[in-house]
Amino acid sequence: MDPKGHAAIVTGAASGLGAETATVLANAGAKVACLDVNLDGAKEIAGKIGGIAVRCDVTSPDGAVAALKEAHDKHGPARILVNCAGIG
Repeated sequence: MDPKGHAAIVTGAASGLGAETATVLANAGAKVACLDVNLDGAKEIAGKIGGIAVRCDVTSPDGAVAALKEAHDKHGPARILVNCAGIG
């Protein structure tokens, strides 16, 4: 798979596996939307990789729909989705 030029969504992108995944995708040329409940952390990662940050609480269906719409409006239809968000 060549992600270059494709829109990608990474949940849980503010830290850990999500942040690393977002970085790898961006380095491969994807347009990455960093989704996380921690918007400040998502903004930090997005700033480093040239992506966008979107607040998203994956436990909220309405919030997830709104976050996906925002990512779509900025990057177009996502062809890549990596879910790294979770709750304890």
